[in-house]
Amino acid sequence: MTVSYTHLSHTAGWVGGLMRLLFLWKGSLFKQVWPDFLFFFGVYFLLSALYRLILVEYEDSKVAYELFCVYCEKFSKVIPISFLLGFYVTQVVSRWWSQFMTLPWPDTLARYLAVYMPGTDQKSRNYRRTICRWVNLGNVLALRLVSYKVMVRFPTYEHLVESGLATHREMIQLKQMDDLVVNKHQITWFPNMWAQNLLRKARREGLVENDWFSHVLIKEVDSMANMNGMLICYGWISIPLVYTQVVTLAVYAYFVACLFGRQYLLPTQYRSEGDMFIPVSDFPTVSNWTGTRMPGAVNIVGYDNDVADFYIPIFTILEYLFYMGWLKVAETLLNPFGEDDDDFDTYYLIDRNLQVSYIMSDEAGLPVDPEMDPFDFSNAPELKHTNLSAQFLDDERPHMPTDNLNLTAEQTNIASSTSLRSSKLNVNIGSKINLAGSILATPVTVRRRSSEGTAGVKSVYLEVPNGAPGMSVTAPKHQAKTDISQVNNTASVQDSQLGISTPTSTRKNVNSSPLSSRNDRMLFSVQQNESYAGPEKPEIWQDFGIE
Repeated sequence: MTVSYTHLSHTAGWVGGLMRLLFLWKGSLFKQVWPDFLFFFGVYFLLSALYRLILVEYEDSKVAYELFCVYCEKFSKVIPISFLLGFYVTQVVSRWWSQFMTLPWPDTLARYLAVYMPGTDQKSRNYRRTICRWVNLGNVLALRLVSYKVMVRFPTYEHLVESGLATHREMIQLKQMDDLVVNKHQITWFPNMWAQNLLRKARREGLVENDWFSHVLIKEVDSMANMNGMLICYGWISIPLVYTQVVTLAVYAYFVACLFGRQYLLPTQYRSEGDMFIPVSDFPTVSNWTGTRMPGAVNIVGYDNDVADFYIPIFTILEYLFYMGWLKVAETLLNPFGEDDDDFDTYYLIDRNLQVSYIMSDEAGLPVDPEMDPFDFSNAPELKHTNLSAQFLDDERPHMPTDNLNLTAEQTNIASSTSLRSSKLNVNIGSKINLAGSILATPVTVRRRSSEGTAGVKSVYLEVPNGAPGMSVTAPKHQAKTDISQVNNTASVQDSQLGISTPTSTRKNVNSSPLSSRNDRMLFSVQQNESYAGPEKPEIWQDFGIE
């Protein structure tokens, strides 16, 4: 059963707001790791007692043990445990959520059945209920293949008959299909095919009003069959075993090294005299650190003399909880159809889907007459609040970035003059595509007018005066002397009637865009007009239906 705890953290800001979640037991970190935790630290303290009570009496054995502990501490850091665990858990959590989103829900199909196959007669009602039962049967057959709990609940087809999900005749058909495929392939799609055939029969009998309604219902059944197939794929194809083995081996190898590397050692203190080390004292104690530490004394095993003997490795305990808890997260979510606390509630899902689909489909044909509007036809009705909900009205209206913008009266005055400098837009071959979106989206009013004087004009720049609604076209200076008398004599008759001329590119071997619409031809054949000099709009805007 999934553990829900959001009701305990609905409001942030309290002191230790999430700390109270640490005292939950079901699905908690401590419930997951406590067996491994007790075993690990039981071995840890056993080794510590062996070292303190026995090995200290034998200097050579004591030194050998200390050297091994220092060796484990030094080389345990080469294991990339954070990288391996982090990436692995990310993949597992993503896969876990994808599996939940793949679970099929019959709600949409049941609602469509209630609307597209209405009727309170026994035949219509039985058709709707049978379709809902069959799609739920297909879902249960899929869950039996991936969930241990569901297989335990429905171990054989006879148990499905006993529960009411299937009839005796349907059980025989399922067994025959299993024999046909020699039990090598899943047949969860079989009940969904029954439902699709029944929908087709209902259309022939007139229980479904038209072909479109029948198509929608059949597609919904097909969608549920596809989601069942996805569930089976998740159960079939797992995260590669070698990846799981690498992560598991890395974590356990790291903590085996920590069993020795994190031990508090008591190495004998030595002082160098000539070419020899002379023992001068024992390792200093925490209770009398300054009094028992000898100046200039060192140990010969490479242990850090600044690490005092605190007996209980606090930070090793925390590190174990973090890393081992991380691994337990992956272990729990790797198969969410098991019996862990955070696994999916498959029993509830099966019962819920069957009951809700039956309730929804049985609502068809029931009279639902509209009542008088409780808001008295108000255009902007408001819902009432309780005394408690009224305390949270700070989110009544979202705050926008410009809400606190304050302008002075001088800033809001309308400018008395407008600059007439034109902004030139280069409309060469490369930039025509960028301009096409806005031109093609402009509604065009076809106006018949003479095309005299417009042939052969090629526009390269569009001049858009600031503050003026018109647009005029002029050619650049370096093209002023270009011969514009050459035209494409193969223009269509429709283009001549609309007054649109198709210019001929001065470059050769350039693929021109197909004239697929009236706007295309106007885009690539903009006439040259006089510069904008007054309130009268240029003719190019008349082409777009602007009066």
